[in-house]
Amino acid sequence: MRRKLLAAITGFLFFCVSMSSCLGDGPTYSYSPNAIVQAFELDTIHGVNYVFTIDQLTGQIYNQDSLPVGSDTIIDKVLITKLTVSGAVTIRNYDDSQDSIFSIADSVNLVGTMEKPFRFKVWAPDGVYTKEYSLEVRVHQQQGDSLVWGDNAWATNYAPAVTGKQKSVILNNQILVYAANAPVYYSSTTNGKSWGQASATGLPTTELTSLVNFQGALYATVAGSDKSYTSTDGFNWQESALGGNMVIFITPISEIITAIKTFEETASNGTVIQVERFCTTDGDSWVKGDTVPQSFPRSNISATVYTTTIGLQNAMVVGNVINPASTDTVTVAWGYMVGQQWAAMTSESSYNLPKMESPSIFHYGGALYALGESFNTFYKSSTGIVWKKEESMFMLPEEIVGKASDYSMVVDSNNFIWLMRSTPNEVWRGKLNRLDFKVQ
Repeated sequence: MRRKLLAAITGFLFFCVSMSSCLGDGPTYSYSPNAIVQAFELDTIHGVNYVFTIDQLTGQIYNQDSLPVGSDTIIDKVLITKLTVSGAVTIRNYDDSQDSIFSIADSVNLVGTMEKPFRFKVWAPDGVYTKEYSLEVRVHQQQGDSLVWGDNAWATNYAPAVTGKQKSVILNNQILVYAANAPVYYSSTTNGKSWGQASATGLPTTELTSLVNFQGALYATVAGSDKSYTSTDGFNWQESALGGNMVIFITPISEIITAIKTFEETASNGTVIQVERFCTTDGDSWVKGDTVPQSFPRSNISATVYTTTIGLQNAMVVGNVINPASTDTVTVAWGYMVGQQWAAMTSESSYNLPKMESPSIFHYGGALYALGESFNTFYKSSTGIVWKKEESMFMLPEEIVGKASDYSMVVDSNNFIWLMRSTPNEVWRGKLNRLDFKVQ
């Protein structure tokens, strides 16, 4: 077959040369020895046009952005819509050792692997030189929107003294976990299996009521105190120059920290009262804001900061209200933008975030997610107003579903979600599949 094909191609090129020489004593034509693929393109797949890279040095043709899971079942029906070469081209499927003349109108099975790729052979116009190309149509083998935790806990008995409420934070690529009457437990975000412990010198041993990372330093408040504390390494603490009268730090956003502080003010009847107000600081001085409503969370708070599609930074916070009404059935998220005021993200719809104890909120993969210590499921929202229960894909490990525990969560710069549980004393590490794909 290959001999016949080579003869056919050579004969065709020889015929072209002969015809040109029979036209008279015109100029002599010299045919190019280049045998290259100049352009390659497939028809759209799921409505998307995937770009293919042509590596002329290695002869590889491949798509850097892999096709979605399951696309390999339709590749045999997808047409090559563009194949531009400098000469002629033959094609060889990896399961057939024979070359065949290729027509762009042919529907061919393009499913291949790196070990058995689909192959092209390009023949130069001079009929002498050839170059082979291998085609690999890459397809994801995992669902992009699936949250993967692994088969087992990432670490067990990681912090033996942590048996109740805890708070965690990332500083200098280390996860730090704090609890009352316990040392600081720490591990690198590149490890998470081996944990060390150290004393938190200068920090009261009572429970932390808030903990934030602002411009490379930690700031904290503790139960039973109106002071603020700071540390640049997580181990050596001192009272912060930001002063006292603190209730909680809420979250850093942009170049400021938002917080709640108490102030002595004179009421309309002339009596001096304690008033809680939202405040902001750039690390030097405080700017007083509005009065904090009773419905704003003051305990078990969790905050996340993210950039919107128009480039603005938003903060979102959830937590528990100090004096909730017995009829409260929802957890209200509060939103904030620099220069604005905190606003309750309330909704009259039935898609509210249900009432949770010790809720956590984090922005991840383009959406907001919330979780409570009952560990039933994640809830998802695009704005913080309408929430929907996750029932597939973005799920908790089966081993912990419905098993309540004190816990804390952080998300590192590599998109790993770290979930530290007090009982049992273990660490889980998860990641959304598509955030692990290398999209070019």
